Amino acid sequence: MNPIYTNLPNNTEAERAVVGAAMLSKEALGSVIEILKPEDFFDINNKIAYEILISMYMADKPLDFITISNEFKAKGVFDRLGGQPFIAELMDDISVLANVTYHAGIVREHSIRRKLIEAGNKIVALAYQNDKTTAEIIAEIEKLIFDASQNKNFSEFRHVRDVITPVFVNVEERVKKNGAHTAGYPTGFVDLDGYTGGFQPGSLNIIAARPSMGKTAFAMNIAQFGGTEANIPVLVFSLEMPAEQLVLRMLAAEAEVNLSELSTGIFTTENFNLVREACDVLAKREIYISDDSMLTAIDFRTRCRRFKTKHPELGLIIVDYLQLMSSGVSNINSSRQQEVADISRMLKAVARELNCPVVALSQLSRAAEQRVEKKPQLSDLRDSGAIEQDADVVILLFREDYYSDDEQNDEKNSKADIRIAKNRNGSTGTFHMTFRREITRFMNYGEDDPGN
Repeated sequence: MNPIYTNLPNNTEAERAVVGAAMLSKEALGSVIEILKPEDFFDINNKIAYEILISMYMADKPLDFITISNEFKAKGVFDRLGGQPFIAELMDDISVLANVTYHAGIVREHSIRRKLIEAGNKIVALAYQNDKTTAEIIAEIEKLIFDASQNKNFSEFRHVRDVITPVFVNVEERVKKNGAHTAGYPTGFVDLDGYTGGFQPGSLNIIAARPSMGKTAFAMNIAQFGGTEANIPVLVFSLEMPAEQLVLRMLAAEAEVNLSELSTGIFTTENFNLVREACDVLAKREIYISDDSMLTAIDFRTRCRRFKTKHPELGLIIVDYLQLMSSGVSNINSSRQQEVADISRMLKAVARELNCPVVALSQLSRAAEQRVEKKPQLSDLRDSGAIEQDADVVILLFREDYYSDDEQNDEKNSKADIRIAKNRNGSTGTFHMTFRREITRFMNYGEDDPGN
């Protein structure tokens, strides 16, 4: 056998110091429990002793030479551990109390290294498995490495005084700017930012509507016209539309030139100049597009992590749209509803991991079509109630004229209802916007004639 596997990283002296301190003080043991689990110990005797001490701590039993000896005897390990000399030696050095957390850190560090070696063995074994896809194997490998590299078993407590200062600074900034300041990613739409304060870091935001209501246009307008003057990067995953078509729409919105003119190439010299200027503006925006129509949740997470590494200031992630994504894990017993639920949880996890807002577009079911009142409801979210559960903000987009048979409506601007149906950290409500269909652009209501 390779010697690297027979001589695993360990520091038994640090382990004995930790166990000794735990025997001397319940307070020391309490602090160590938050750092170390029994499996973090390499020496089997130290592990057994630590497990018993934890059981005594949980049962609120006193810790001293006699009680510990009796507990070891009751568990049938007194002689195996070395009897009274073992306990006496560990409890003899009271100086270990002062450095117990430091010693615990050493034990934890060596434990992580052993877990990484173990993960390496499992990775090799996984690569030989023919019953799994490459994507499934990569996903398991990422989880193995992530689990092995976690250097804490707990989250540090934060006193409110340590949190209140940055919170107040944020509030103060908003006051100075008369409420115009958005703490998150500014959408460029005044009323929407008024409800959300911008899309918040770590949040999952759902934009849902029936087909052809303008979901893609709404999301891309946020990517294109939102953000800050710093021009922070936006990452777009377009599963339905190729990048070229998406950019064509963005050009129409930027130049305010009819999309059909761009598609046919038949327009005036004036409009051509507007398009050229729009190209210069768009080229300076930090917008990145991935148009892989076969995107899986595994691919999504990997690509987002890689992009975040290259662009630490990543400001927004957009997915168009959620139901076109697959989990990437084959499970014949899993329903589509369960798969969408898994995808939804993954989107939320990525938002939190990268501390970046994720905006995911979602289809609505046909239930609204069968009602007299066509306006969508939260219950219309398609495939899974988990989407509603995981989302921090749910935005329902609706245009009444979509259901009109009047062909003249095609020549008019459209009045859109934007309903904030869920807002975990704010109020809900409805406001209006103008949708200029010919240029695929939403505008703050009142900036342009909505048409009647």
